[in-house]
Amino acid sequence: MIKIDLIKKATQAKTLLPDSIDFIDVSTDSRSIGPGTLFVALRGEKFDGHDYVAAALEKGATAALVDHNPGVAPQKCILVPDTLKAYQEIASAYRLSKKNLKVIAITGSNGKTSTKDMTAAVLAARYNVVKTQANFNNEIGLPMTLLRIKDNTEVAVVEMGMRGLGQIREMKQIAYPDAAIITNVGETHLELLGSLENIAKAKSEILEDFTKDNWAVLNADDPRVSVMRTGASVRTYGIDHDCDVRARDITTIGLVTCFTYESKITGAKQKVALPMLGRHNVMNALASITMAELYGVPDTAIAESLQNIKMTGKRQEFLRLGDKTIINDAYNASPASVAVAFETLQEVVKNQGYGREIAVLADMLELGSVSEESHRKVGRWTAVYGIEEVICYGKEARFIYEEAKKAGVSAHYAFDKIEAASLLKDLVKTGDVILLKGSHSMEVDTVADLAFGKEGLQK
Repeated sequence: MIKIDLIKKATQAKTLLPDSIDFIDVSTDSRSIGPGTLFVALRGEKFDGHDYVAAALEKGATAALVDHNPGVAPQKCILVPDTLKAYQEIASAYRLSKKNLKVIAITGSNGKTSTKDMTAAVLAARYNVVKTQANFNNEIGLPMTLLRIKDNTEVAVVEMGMRGLGQIREMKQIAYPDAAIITNVGETHLELLGSLENIAKAKSEILEDFTKDNWAVLNADDPRVSVMRTGASVRTYGIDHDCDVRARDITTIGLVTCFTYESKITGAKQKVALPMLGRHNVMNALASITMAELYGVPDTAIAESLQNIKMTGKRQEFLRLGDKTIINDAYNASPASVAVAFETLQEVVKNQGYGREIAVLADMLELGSVSEESHRKVGRWTAVYGIEEVICYGKEARFIYEEAKKAGVSAHYAFDKIEAASLLKDLVKTGDVILLKGSHSMEVDTVADLAFGKEGLQK
């Protein structure tokens, strides 16, 4: 329940609404409006929420947050100078009103969403938890998550993405996190930030103003993360370096990764059976384990939660097509995430003992001046990882195709995803394992649907 008094104090808004008004929900989407909702009229590049105020009120919205009189029901409008800023101020004030709430923020170039899912799952063994849905990790998605907090919520796990310097700092001032995880620093957003040093600087903003009362959980195996300075109490995790929570004896059985972690926090040696493949997922799990231990979750409960983990879709999502396997890892792509996807593809074929590695690859976006070389590097990797058939589409993915061809891989270049689907349908054979990988806007996840039909794919 969000009181009108909190909104007025947070935003200095002007309104004719009585002080007795409470809201049961806040929404920026006029299509999801119900009774008791505050509709926030945001502006975007291609839309203006003020055009939908009348529709929102007709659907039962109690009021609308606006930056000008939209010409309808002024008595139901809350007037502010900037609706996005006001939306963030409301979310921040609401978060701070929950005195016993703990907020855990997660950032990094790769693995944010998986780490968020794992952290929320292991903490849920002891606490009532809300988490960022999908990857709504920007200046709009973060307030959305905070406003989903209920009176009985004890922990909020929020994901923070960024496209430039200062953005994580701004989001931190909305969420006021008690603890933070930094997964890694990679080439994602290199186009906008120019260097890995600037990416590290942007990610480290999450640690600013922390004191010993805050926790910072850092990747000991990432040389740019492990040296980050902060006033927080630091705990580390990893595989290769000495740290507080370290994985050993990593093996795979089918589609399950088994490992034992040794903890200096609790003194535990705990076995885990993670229903995911890849060293990167072990690292994501270790981050969540470290945070859970700091908040008093028993190690046996942590292991059980990870064994039953449900992840956000399109991130190493395994689908079956008869005797064939499809790895849908198409939510986003960077050179680092492509490398771990290739490792997973190789591992699945090795574990099943037959079949071929097939990769459908599209553009990795936002790589700036290193884009061509990054795509060419991926093309060379296809041979290193033993991929037998490569299908590429997209302007930048042509460089993958060219290098794969040079390396002797059977490579194919498609005009678009429809042609890529047609090629895939003709190429696939019994027992093949197919990887789908590319930046989100390239819609690589739809290639399998186009090739085989949604009804044929099973989780």
